[in-house]
Amino acid sequence: MKKLLYATLAAATIFGAFSCNSASNTEKDPANDSLAMARGYVMGTQMGQQLMYSAMQGQAIDTTLFLQGFKDGVAKASDSTKFSYFAGAITGHQMGTSLVEDKIDQKLFLKYFEAALMGDTTSIKWASEDAMTYLNEAEQKFEEKKLETKFGKNKTEGAEYLAKFAKEEGVQKTESGLAYKVMTPGTGATPTTTDRVKVHYKGTLINGEEFDKSGEEPVEFGVTQVISGWTEMLQMMKEGETVKVVIPQELAYGKRQTGNIEPFSTLVFEITLVEVVK
Repeated sequence: MKKLLYATLAAATIFGAFSCNSASNTEKDPANDSLAMARGYVMGTQMGQQLMYSAMQGQAIDTTLFLQGFKDGVAKASDSTKFSYFAGAITGHQMGTSLVEDKIDQKLFLKYFEAALMGDTTSIKWASEDAMTYLNEAEQKFEEKKLETKFGKNKTEGAEYLAKFAKEEGVQKTESGLAYKVMTPGTGATPTTTDRVKVHYKGTLINGEEFDKSGEEPVEFGVTQVISGWTEMLQMMKEGETVKVVIPQELAYGKRQTGNIEPFSTLVFEITLVEVVK
């Protein structure tokens, strides 16, 4: 769904950039030669950088073929019919790429796309509001299925890690599924949801890879301004206490990708509650 929206936005960019500037004549003013050289050089440099960035993102574009198409587009800029064709071709290619990746039937997609675009209400009867509601629900389920296929193993591996940790001496487990061990007892105040806290911490994945930690100074935040696993753990701690806690994915980031934390990742933290800020 997102890729289709990006393609639509790209088409809007094309329309906005060129529809009002389509050349109606091919006269040249020699006085503008310096402008032509400067504009060509600057835009060529910027486009080269964009192509390099695109390649870094895994979408390599053949520079020679791109230049051929670009020259063709410039040469036919005065032909208004070509603009419509090029706009459709670019948008269609971008949408088509997402259809291939998502294994969507292209012919069926095009049948409904054409009917909607041309305002054909006789062959296909589907209220736009109903279609949009269905699309949003279907796309959400589709994306969830893709996430399960790609990252579902994180659920299994995380559950196995937590179960093994829960068997260690001194580990306690809450009804929500949180498992923790007190490394250093504390004797101070215990925070509530209305408090702010100062903590030192280190976060790792179950393979031991560190993804975050506090610096020399403790970090301050509200008890409810963090993932739910943290909120629960903090309310069981006392000032001065250090714990090792394993947070199941549903109490962490769930299906969200956060930095190098993959969806459905179980997280491990060492937390020291330095101070409860009232």
